Amino acid sequence: MSELRKIAFAYAGLLALLALTVASSFLSLHGLNASVNMAIGAAKAALIALVFMHMGREEALVRLVAAAVAVWLIILTALTLIA
Repeated sequence: MSELRKIAFAYAGLLALLALTVASSFLSLHGLNASVNMAIGAAKAALIALVFMHMGREEALVRLVAAAVAVWLIILTALTLIA
């Protein structure tokens, strides 16, 4: 697949996720709105990391560091939401 085609699919995916974010702001999910929006944000970040940062083609150490950062961010977010 050509690089331009990958970027176009990523752009379309990011626009679809943006539409989901806007749509979720109009729904009353009784406390689940934050969780849904965090999941959508994580999907956006994963899409950006895979397509624009070429994380899928990096060596194992770079991917391990990125995964460790993601786990640490999840831990900090969970601790924030508990309080």
